[in-house]
Amino acid sequence: MSNFSLINQQNIKNSTFVLDEKESHHVISVLRLKENDQLTLTDGKGTIYKAIIDKAHKKAVKGEILSKEYFKQDRNFKIHLALPLIKNNRFKIALEKSVELGIDELTPIKFDKSVKSSINHDKLLSLIHSACKQSMRAYFPKLNKVKNFTEWHDNQSINIVSLIDAEKTIVGQLNKIKGTSKNKKINLIVGPEGDFSDNEKKIINEKNFIKINLGRTILRTETAIVSLISIINELLINND
Repeated sequence: MSNFSLINQQNIKNSTFVLDEKESHHVISVLRLKENDQLTLTDGKGTIYKAIIDKAHKKAVKGEILSKEYFKQDRNFKIHLALPLIKNNRFKIALEKSVELGIDELTPIKFDKSVKSSINHDKLLSLIHSACKQSMRAYFPKLNKVKNFTEWHDNQSINIVSLIDAEKTIVGQLNKIKGTSKNKKINLIVGPEGDFSDNEKKIINEKNFIKINLGRTILRTETAIVSLISIINELLINND
């Protein structure tokens, strides 16, 4: 289990820190840390703090900051994921794994064939924080409110959609993606359970999405999301 906690920058003063009640409870009851134990803190905005606990209490863990380091993003593009409103257990898997893989922004999307129409924003934010701490991310992604598919498209970004009947793979579209990805945002979208509606497919064509396939097998939505993010990261970070 990762020894990693989230801290608000306002709770760091004169090289001392205090965790809020939720994080303090996690440190004491889950991580089982105590006085004189060391832990790692992040503000979710790129700064990592090494710290030591002076007072261990479930409602307010306090201690001393030993050092801090700012981490620069390791890529020159940002990934914005459109996460379809699919069944709860699969939605949770898709969210957690996409956060662990390093997405920068996430927007839950209601499609014509979505199985549900709403989310608990605070619960999703908690899941995001847990996934970030587990994977020791210095940057926490932005969570947006639910949008319809038609509201999500961004003309200023590179819009990539996974379609089973697309003619090309990501590798086949790589030059097109890389040619416009410098210091830009990449929007990734995978269809919901039941696929895109005819109207949504029409929008995809009209908006000139970059259409890719992930192989000729039909993947579940959460599997396709993990595959898509992983391949994009590998191709654009390690083969720049």
